[in-house]
Amino acid sequence: MNNLFKVHIFIYLVLIFTISGTFTVAIPLRKRDQPDGCANIHASYVASLSGNTTLNITYEDVKNCYMSFPFDLQRATEVIESLKGIYETFYVFNDKAREPTVKDGHTSFSPSCYSAFFFFQEIFLYSTVDRKGKQVIKILQDDIDPSNNQCEVITIDGTPALKEITNFAKNKVKNSRDLGVRFNMALSSLAFSGGSFAINPNFVSSSLFTRRVILPESDSITYELKCNNSQTKTVVRPWIIINNSFNTLNFTDSKSYFESICLVQKTQNTQQPNVPQSQNSEVPISLSTKTVNVEFPDGKQIGNLDNFTIFYQFNKTGVVYIPTFLPSTYALDQNKFHTELVAAFNNFSASGVKKVVLDFTNNGGGFIPLSQFFNEIFLRQKNFTFPRDIKINNVMTFLIKEADKEGQGVNTLSFSPNQEQSIVTGQPFQNADEFIGNNEYTRGGANVNFTNLFVDILDDSPINGWKSPWTNKDIIVLTNGACVSSCAQTVQYLSEQAKIATVSVGGFYKHSLSYSSFPGGNVVTISPFYSQINNITSNTTDPPPQIPKNFADDISMFSFTATYSETYSLKFPDMINEFMFRPADYRLYYDDESIINPSKLWLEAVKFIS
Repeated sequence: MNNLFKVHIFIYLVLIFTISGTFTVAIPLRKRDQPDGCANIHASYVASLSGNTTLNITYEDVKNCYMSFPFDLQRATEVIESLKGIYETFYVFNDKAREPTVKDGHTSFSPSCYSAFFFFQEIFLYSTVDRKGKQVIKILQDDIDPSNNQCEVITIDGTPALKEITNFAKNKVKNSRDLGVRFNMALSSLAFSGGSFAINPNFVSSSLFTRRVILPESDSITYELKCNNSQTKTVVRPWIIINNSFNTLNFTDSKSYFESICLVQKTQNTQQPNVPQSQNSEVPISLSTKTVNVEFPDGKQIGNLDNFTIFYQFNKTGVVYIPTFLPSTYALDQNKFHTELVAAFNNFSASGVKKVVLDFTNNGGGFIPLSQFFNEIFLRQKNFTFPRDIKINNVMTFLIKEADKEGQGVNTLSFSPNQEQSIVTGQPFQNADEFIGNNEYTRGGANVNFTNLFVDILDDSPINGWKSPWTNKDIIVLTNGACVSSCAQTVQYLSEQAKIATVSVGGFYKHSLSYSSFPGGNVVTISPFYSQINNITSNTTDPPPQIPKNFADDISMFSFTATYSETYSLKFPDMINEFMFRPADYRLYYDDESIINPSKLWLEAVKFIS
C-alpha cells in the first residue's frame, strides 16, 4: 500500500467502514530526511507577498504536507467509533447500504486536514457521438492552448480516453447510482451561473476529472491528442493548486498546519441544519466558472426570476431553464417568491408558446418547499410531493418526544413532529407518538423502524387563480442526469405523477440514462444538527439514552453531512426513490454544437412531443 493511497483511505475510511466493512490503515511519521511540505508552502506564500513572485504551491509539497502528521491510533479509533455511531443512529440509508453500494451525494465526510487545497487543470473535456455511433472524448476548452479546442483525446496517461474517463466515473465519482450520469459529471457541460451560461459552474455535477479536492495520484496528466485528422501530439498538464477558502495559509510548518487546519475550527459548518440544499460547490467560483457567450438567433430570453427560472421563446416553443432550487431571495420571503413565480409563468403563457421544454441540466438542488411548489405549477392534487420518513430507534424516540414537549422552534427543528403533516390524513400530527408510529421494515437483512409517512406543512399557497394552459403532452423535461437532491424530487414527481415525458442527454451511446440523481430527502450538516440535540438534552429532566459523540467538535470538518429522511414513490409506495432506476423516455447526445449551445438540445427535445 503506497503512501498516497493511505492518504485517500484515511479521508474516506470511516464512511467506507460504515457501508462496506472493516480494514486498517496507518499513516507513517514523516521521515527525518523528508522535506516539510507545509513549510515549503509557507515559504512560497511569504515570497508571494512581496509582489515579485506569484504563489506556487507544488504537488510534492502538498503531498509531503499531507503525509507529515504522526498517526494517532487512539484518535483514529475514536473518530471511527463516533462516525459509526452517528451513521447507525441517524443516517436513513445506513441499513439499506448493506445491500447494493450506495452512491449518496448528500452524505460526505471530509476532514479539512486533507481538503485544504484544490487541484485543477485549465482544460475541459466533453464527449460526442457522431452519426455513425462512434463515441469519443474531446477538448471543449483549453485555456492554455486554444488551438486544442475540439481536438479528439486519444489516450489519457496511456489509456484509451473513453476507458479512462469511464474508470474514473466508476471509481471516483459518487454522486449518482447511474454510471452514465457519473460519466457526465466527470466531463464538462454548460450550465447557467450568475446570469450567464458557463462551463463548470458547479463542482458537484461537472468537470470532476479535471477539478479535484482529493490529492491526485500523480503530479500531472498526459493527453494524446489528434486535431483536424492530423498526426497525434502529446500534451502534459501539471496540476495547478490553490488553497481552499478556509485555508488562509496561516501556518509555518507541519506542526502549525496541523493545529490551524486539522484541529477544530468553530467558524466552519455554518450551514443551518435540515435546510435542504445542493451540495456546496467545492471549487471557488472564480476558478470554476468559465463564461460562454451563447447566442440564440432563432429565439430570445423573455423573463428571468432571480436566476431560478429563465424563460426563452423560439416561435411557439417555450423553454424554462431551471439551474437551481437555491435562488438568492427565496429564504427572505417564500410566499412572496411563490407569488412572483406564478406571475412569471402567467407572463410566459401569455407569450403564446404551445410546447414547453423544462431544462434541469446541472441543477444542484436546493429548497424542498420551492421544489414542492414548482410541482403545483404543473399538477394540482392532494399529494403535491413524495412522502418521507425518518429512522426510529431509542435515541430518535427520545429526541422527538422531548422536542414535542418544547414545541416547534428552530432549536429543535429536525425533531419536532408538529411541523409535519400525515400523508394519510392530510392533517398535522397531534403528538410525538402519532408521528413515530409503529412501522418496521427489513433493510439489509435487519429489522428497522421508521416514522409514519409525512410531508411538510406549507404556508397558504398563492397558486390559486393559476391554471396551466399546457397539458402533460405539451411538456418535456430535459436533463443530463445531474439533476440532484430537490431537483431530482421535482423531475421524478413530474414524470411519475404529472406523466410528463423526459429526455436525458449524454452518457454512453445506446445505454439508458437516468434523468435524476440522489433525491434523498432532507440532508443535515452534523455540527448544527448536534446543536439541536444539545438544546434538547440540556433542557430535559429525563436521563437521555447513549447518544453518539459528535467528533466534529474535535476535528476541523470541510464537510460532514448525512441524509436524514428518505422519500417514497407515490406510484410504487414500497419503493424508496433513492434506489429506483428512473431512465428517461428519450435520449440525446452532445455534438460539437450542442455542447456549447443548449438551444440545439431544446429544439431537438421538443420534437419528441411535437
